[in-house]
Amino acid sequence: MIEERVVELVAVDRDGRAYRSGWQDGRFGSTGTFAVNENLATWEDFDRLTYYRGHREGRRVKEMLRMGTQVAETA
Repeated sequence: MIEERVVELVAVDRDGRAYRSGWQDGRFGSTGTFAVNENLATWEDFDRLTYYRGHREGRRVKEMLRMGTQVAETA
């Protein structure tokens, strides 16, 4: 429970390599599970979390564009 709270407090570095890599993989990569995602395995600790968050945001953009929905910036 304490670890979950710490994770919530960690700021996402959207300019960092891990986030950008995750975003690009989520936006342009193939759909699959993280259980077989080799790119996720290259990151450690908070970089792994940052990669995941970037991937999630990239997938969100991909899905919105696929559905023809306007993409809004997230804060």
